[in-house]
Amino acid sequence: MIEYIHGENPFIKETLNRFKAEKKKLNPVHKVVNVYFKLRGWDKMSRSFYKGRNAYPKLAREAKQLLEMCGDDLEDALWSIDQMKYLADRDNFDWSIITCLKHNLK
Repeated sequence: MIEYIHGENPFIKETLNRFKAEKKKLNPVHKVVNVYFKLRGWDKMSRSFYKGRNAYPKLAREAKQLLEMCGDDLEDALWSIDQMKYLADRDNFDWSIITCLKHNLK
């Protein structure tokens, strides 16, 4: 398991446990996109919000690339999304799933 640079984040563990507890098996790509929406606070937006830059198919493609880059390890992919959220909040910049691929997160 990768150690967090800024400490443990209980939100990721809680989200992972909730997804594991679901009876319906969810594809890891969809898990990554759903966690991304939760971290950004966009999980309860109106239907018109999910167009263009926030379109689900676009984000699913990005999530698939992220998972491939992480060696199909869901925990590493979610860690990188959490790390990017931390960096974006700290440095005040806009980010997406694809930003995790462009940055060198160690």
